[in-house]
Amino acid sequence: MAAIGTATPAAAEPVRLDVSEAVSGIDERSGRAVVDFILTTAGREALARFTTAHVGRRIDIRVDGRTLLRPVVSEPVHGGVGRIPVDSLDDGRVLARRLGREGARLEVEAVAE
Repeated sequence: MAAIGTATPAAAEPVRLDVSEAVSGIDERSGRAVVDFILTTAGREALARFTTAHVGRRIDIRVDGRTLLRPVVSEPVHGGVGRIPVDSLDDGRVLARRLGREGARLEVEAVAE
């Protein structure tokens, strides 16, 4: 998982990240429902390049065009794993199933501010 911090301007084209696995669950520390995902090798490499180029910038993390998170990248992400908080376990199951299907769009894009 990556650490996240403050923003600077600029936008870029969205980068699609292919997911190899996604599971819903509960974050042990917060008790909040989450979806954990693992990217394919190509997805991991794309995310590493993207986050390296966008340290210090706010980004959108989207699934099928819907923004789910808008963090600021504080360091490059090289591990190819991530976590998306959701409102409920049911929402998590739906999102995990969606991410696990071929054709799901998990994208990142720098936000113009």
